[in-house]
Amino acid sequence: MTRPPSAPQLPVPTAKFIAPPDLTNSTLLDVGSSPQMSLGSVDVASHPDVVVSTVDLRDGTSRELKADILRPATEDRLPLVLFLPGGAFLRCNKAMAYDVRRHVAASGFVVASVEYRVVPDGGTYLDSVHDVRAALAQLRQYADDFGIDPRKAALWGESAGGHVAALTGVTNGRPEFSGTDPLSTVQAVVDAFGTSLFSAIADDFDEAARLHYQRTPTHFSAYVGKAGALFSEIAEAVADADPATHVTPSAPPFLLLHGSEDTLVSPSQTQHVHQALRAAGVDSTRYVVAGANHGDLGVLPDSDAARAWSSATVTNVITEFLHRHLDAADLPK
Repeated sequence: MTRPPSAPQLPVPTAKFIAPPDLTNSTLLDVGSSPQMSLGSVDVASHPDVVVSTVDLRDGTSRELKADILRPATEDRLPLVLFLPGGAFLRCNKAMAYDVRRHVAASGFVVASVEYRVVPDGGTYLDSVHDVRAALAQLRQYADDFGIDPRKAALWGESAGGHVAALTGVTNGRPEFSGTDPLSTVQAVVDAFGTSLFSAIADDFDEAARLHYQRTPTHFSAYVGKAGALFSEIAEAVADADPATHVTPSAPPFLLLHGSEDTLVSPSQTQHVHQALRAAGVDSTRYVVAGANHGDLGVLPDSDAARAWSSATVTNVITEFLHRHLDAADLPK
């Protein structure tokens, strides 16, 4: 499979111990005997480096944010799926997860992998959400150029991108999250091994990993606008960046996935969001992928822990969820 160049090691501790995942209202997904996803059976057209917004950075410069767009080579109008790459809020490489994006596009979607502001840009969680909504609105306004059905859109993110997807999804209609334009709202969210409550990111891990986050200021503090602070000093800002804080009964349906052996983000992070959604009566489904790590980050690319995320079992869960919730979707009035 085609893979982007190896990413640099992220400055976050890797767990040496992971507690058994909480499966409350969740399903353990065994992909041990699953074949890999199919590739190449459908022609897919590519539109790289499409500008979706221009933003002002804190250093006084401006930057174009771009998208790489994939869609089946058909004349059909198709739902839009915005893919949000991971990168620990330190980078946002839209080339990530190319094969999986191509597979999802081939199943009947316009998949746009988009850039959003992160910490090196001076970006915060509010900036990231604003960028995602701007991309949604821009691509829907120019739907004719890419064969998009503008009534139907979803977010799909991995790791940091899963966090941004979840936060954007639960803040539809909220002016402080730039959510009042119907063109910037979504009808479904896929959150794959995303963070949520930063102060609990290591709760499932060994004591050394937990103490690191308790005693050491990290770039996550900068992402909530409080650079250099300990989580204990900025509880309110950390809570505001947590998708679970903003869940209401009007949130769109969610699919959450997490690896049982994730050494970078505690599996309880997606469980935290899942339980908040279910408590509010939102349609939320969570799978724990047995033996899977944090995507293919921190593990050998061709290991079983990495290949789980490109298995037919996992990718079919994602495409079936998107079709179920987008095929009959429409813009909110």
